[in-house]
Amino acid sequence: MELHQLRYFVAVAEVGSFGGAARRCNVAQPSISQQIMKLEDELGHRLFDRLGRSVVLTEAGEALLPRARRVLVEIRDATDHLTEELDAGRGNLSVGAIPTIAPYLLPGAIQRFTRSCPDATLTIREEMTPSLVDALIAAELDLALVSRPIDHPAIHREVLFKEKLLIVVGRDSPFADRESVSMRDLDGQESVVLDEMHCLAQQFQDVCRIMRVEHHVACTATQLATVQKLVELNLGVGLVPEMAATADDSSRRVYLEVSGTPPKREIAVATRAGRSRSVLAQRFLECLCPVAPV
Repeated sequence: MELHQLRYFVAVAEVGSFGGAARRCNVAQPSISQQIMKLEDELGHRLFDRLGRSVVLTEAGEALLPRARRVLVEIRDATDHLTEELDAGRGNLSVGAIPTIAPYLLPGAIQRFTRSCPDATLTIREEMTPSLVDALIAAELDLALVSRPIDHPAIHREVLFKEKLLIVVGRDSPFADRESVSMRDLDGQESVVLDEMHCLAQQFQDVCRIMRVEHHVACTATQLATVQKLVELNLGVGLVPEMAATADDSSRRVYLEVSGTPPKREIAVATRAGRSRSVLAQRFLECLCPVAPV
């Protein structure tokens, strides 16, 4: 039993003829007749008595008519409410982000999103990139904010913007009075780095390798806030994203641009390949962009 068959059946019952139903449904009369016969064959009952150019409902037709009308009303109601819910911003949205992005981009975006879509249910998950990838593939997340490229055929990645990576030093560092520093200046310096599970740590290693700079790891941390604190104690220099520097209000740390071609990282949204972007996901990204660095 198909919906268009029910629509044709109700039209014939209400109009009282196949020709009138065909005109109402804007289809050829033979199509109406053929679909009604298929419906009768499937049900095993005649639905109409054919009386010349007019028809009347049989006992089976009388029994089916109110049921068919209820089905069509439910379908129309579902369609109307679906559009209404989407337009109103209702539903669930799950967003993931890596730890070097989440504290800086998400709070502002969440505030904007919850004001824009107060009836939406938002779930936030902060994880390392591999865990976010697994969650995207399992459809546990709708989108994730990541940095490094993801080499996985099931993941689609779209770059949102790029941000500079800055050198952070303690206020008592010999570099503290400068506006910028070259990677060569850092050759042989002690460094405070993130654990290698962070993609930012891998980016730091990449920059040093490309610039042929040797650095000695004095401390390893699992959070950017710890890196900043250890740098403040002059245990070494660190490399941090610009968004972390912008959020830092301490006078005990100084942030320096890298002269020449400054290193940058890409901020991207990752989604499960093949999944359409929901209305809520699009609205969240629109809320994210105004708080993103230029």
